[in-house]
Amino acid sequence: MSRHAPVRMMSQTTGAFLLLESGLEYELARQLDREPNVVWLVGQPLLLEFKGGPRHTPDLLAEHADGRVVVWDARPVEKRDEKFERVAELTERACESVGWEYALFDSPDTTEQLNLFWLRNYRHAPGWPHLDLRRHLLRRAATPVSIGDVLGSDQGDGHLTAVMWHLLWTGELVIDISQRITPETLVTTSEATRV
Repeated sequence: MSRHAPVRMMSQTTGAFLLLESGLEYELARQLDREPNVVWLVGQPLLLEFKGGPRHTPDLLAEHADGRVVVWDARPVEKRDEKFERVAELTERACESVGWEYALFDSPDTTEQLNLFWLRNYRHAPGWPHLDLRRHLLRRAATPVSIGDVLGSDQGDGHLTAVMWHLLWTGELVIDISQRITPETLVTTSEATRV
């Protein structure tokens, strides 16, 4: 994925493709696409022209359910030279002037990256009726339960397992995404689901 060859990512949030310009942008978009409080995503959302200075197109814009708007740039720390730092500072000021936030995204941890890569396979809700299984899992995970326990209670048809992975993608169920997923990984419900 180079800056000269845009990459398309199907967004669950928008139901449309996002055009992204780097692998790091893709990683950021994948993380934001999973967050339940993100209601809209836009790639290369705007062009900023600074007086007597550079022009800059941020990488992503995320609108949140509470009305917050966050403009993102995806850049590894080691590639943030003085020129980029200056543009980032100007971008942050421009965002603040309209009541938006500005954030920088660095290279994700490899474990987190692989976990999200796995969970993305389950971003679509299972095609069969699964509401009872969803309710069952949310009740069961109100007190943390291990992934191994959930897998062990599947009836052999894979339905409970698929619903668990889907709810982990949507954020209704939560694990420590920064740690390797094992049968001992604890699953619980999200704060939003508990309310």
